[in-house]
Amino acid sequence: MKNNVSFNSELAKFGIGLFETIKVTNYPLDLDLHINRLYNSAKELNLNINKEKEFYKKTILEYIKENNVENKALRLTVFDEGYNISLRDITYNEDTYKKGFSLCISPIKRGNSIIYRHKTTNYYESIYSKHYATDRGFDDAIFLDSFSNILECSMSNIFFIKQNTIYTPKKTSPLLNGIMKLNIETICKKLNINLVECDINISSIDEFESVFVTNSLMGIMPVTNIEKNNYNKENKLIKILKENL
Repeated sequence: MKNNVSFNSELAKFGIGLFETIKVTNYPLDLDLHINRLYNSAKELNLNINKEKEFYKKTILEYIKENNVENKALRLTVFDEGYNISLRDITYNEDTYKKGFSLCISPIKRGNSIIYRHKTTNYYESIYSKHYATDRGFDDAIFLDSFSNILECSMSNIFFIKQNTIYTPKKTSPLLNGIMKLNIETICKKLNINLVECDINISSIDEFESVFVTNSLMGIMPVTNIEKNNYNKENKLIKILKENL
């Protein structure tokens, strides 16, 4: 495992690399889904990964066992000089979920780039937007496309609820289709909950009853407001989805 990155690395020079953030309870959750996504991204972006999938799975499991990892966020970073595994605390707690998230709109509008569909190490737009939000008293910021359609938040996917139907931006949009988003789709199919992928324009957000965001670490986080638009964070569909994760 490489802990130092040279200035000749494509990671250092150009931000070229891929990463996955995996929630570890006493086992890395959705490990296969994370590794498969990393390899699919490498293929589509023409990045060379010298190790096989099983190598990374075995290495992660050994790392967790050797370091007694539990209730942590594990990050696997893969780049031209090798790979790295690191850990950090998961900061979401019971009070966070009770409070819910408050969202604003990122000042950055996205074009239709293939890069946004992959979890690359070139993360500056997301970090900038996250700081933009927190500096203004919000928890996160929403990216819009050039037509003002909602895409995702800086570190999560977003869902809207109206009349027992869940709406989310289309997979083909310039956004990262997260592992937890995939899990939500699976649960909706299993429980016959109507889930619609469509364009959601920022001008229509006052039409929805509830909103929630997802990623692999937080699971499902209810949203209290998008700027001045308020939402019901106690929606029954949010509760059903949480119970079935």
